[in-house]
Amino acid sequence: MMEGLLKEKLGEAKEWLTKKAIIEKFNNIPGYTFLIFIALSFAFVVSKGGLLPGTIMLCLIIGVPVIFTCLFRLEIGVFIVLILSFFILTVLRFVDAPLGLTMDALIFLMFFGLFIKQTRERDWSFAKNPISYVILIWIFYNLIQVLNPGAASRLAWFYTIRSMAGIMVLFFIALYSFKTVDQISLFFKIWLFLSFLAGAYGIFQEVHGLMQFELDWIMADELRYNLYYNWGRFRKFSFLNDPTTFGIVMGFSGLACFALLAGPFSDFKKILLTVAGSTMLVSMIYSGTRTAYALVPVGFMFFTLLTFKRNILIISGIVFFLGTLIIVSPIKSLGPLGSNSLTRIRSTFQFDEDPSYNVRAVNQKNIQPYIQTHPLGGGLGSVGIWGQRFSPNSPLSEFKPDSGYMRVAVEMGWIGLIINLCVFFTILRVGIKNYYSVKDPKIKAYLGMILTVVYSLVVANFPQQAITIYPTIVIFYVLIALLVKLKEFDGALKVG
Repeated sequence: MMEGLLKEKLGEAKEWLTKKAIIEKFNNIPGYTFLIFIALSFAFVVSKGGLLPGTIMLCLIIGVPVIFTCLFRLEIGVFIVLILSFFILTVLRFVDAPLGLTMDALIFLMFFGLFIKQTRERDWSFAKNPISYVILIWIFYNLIQVLNPGAASRLAWFYTIRSMAGIMVLFFIALYSFKTVDQISLFFKIWLFLSFLAGAYGIFQEVHGLMQFELDWIMADELRYNLYYNWGRFRKFSFLNDPTTFGIVMGFSGLACFALLAGPFSDFKKILLTVAGSTMLVSMIYSGTRTAYALVPVGFMFFTLLTFKRNILIISGIVFFLGTLIIVSPIKSLGPLGSNSLTRIRSTFQFDEDPSYNVRAVNQKNIQPYIQTHPLGGGLGSVGIWGQRFSPNSPLSEFKPDSGYMRVAVEMGWIGLIINLCVFFTILRVGIKNYYSVKDPKIKAYLGMILTVVYSLVVANFPQQAITIYPTIVIFYVLIALLVKLKEFDGALKVG
């Protein structure tokens, strides 16, 4: 009897808290009292203990609700991770803190929350699909790489596993947590809005010039300066990690906006998508990222063949004709594009005039014998910055992979490369199959957009490590989950 009464009271308390905090959003007497108490407590702590205790208290005030949200409201946790992924690497420019581990911790909390829910539900049917199976195989292969006899450092494996396989659990979290189309639409809105903000600030950097603190940060490192200052100008990076990341994000996000124009949306939404997409593609040009320049026509070509509609074929033909004309013509400027931007765009499609491409080709040719004779590779984290940090005496530490596939081939061998390619092949196969099987025009538009983005990134991963950096890696694996999830809602939507 006492136990039943206790459960009843706890239920009433939970209902009361939900009403006051979530439904009414603290817009009530208890809410005002609570917020005033928090504000006064924060002021008291800062006045007595200084800025550090106040900062710790602020982190607790924000962090504790975030932790519980990630545990029990997984879809909101995905939104939080998405938002943080856009800004976390920017914060790391100025704060020496393990914020990358914070992201990993949030994803782990969500995965732990998923297991808690499954202890009650005991239903893993949501994960029974071909993409889940190949991702599990890929994660398993990454995990057993810790036993790789050719690895020069086990510690490098720990740091690298997070970006190579650890974050892939986000696929399962998104696959489980998105229960409605409204939640999926909200994810798209947050992603494209943040991308639009990044694009707008990138244009601001081009028009106004870099802020002084941004210039100071670039000038503080010679290698960074050489990367950012090319062709007589600074490459723009907005509030993202670097120009390459910025350019790629703007490229595939701009593609997403224009791909959605083919959907059954209102004229107002199509105007917003056009403005946002145009902003992103213009700012992409200012990033000076050749991979992004190639990503856009590749994506448009894929979308054209995927949809194969008369009006899209005509528009794509006109766009490709004008693009080719601009590349081969001698014009020095075009609208917001100056001579530097046009020259860099042209060099993207003229490989013999692209010195960086030639250097990469030579490096890849030289490393091929190693890949052929090492089926398991040199171990995770054996190349690039992790190789230089954890195994500086290894010959692989000086190798700059550039290509995402080349990195996989060197670190995990040709066996790992085959598995990696099978993962991407399965993703595209399932996505294309779902695209042609659904009937609802809105679902089809969403799937067409996602497939265009995923295909573009799969191709972009050849010249660059396009998928392993925030926020791209978060967006990529959530989109893969939606390729599977959206099919469940076919026929259950209203066009709007």
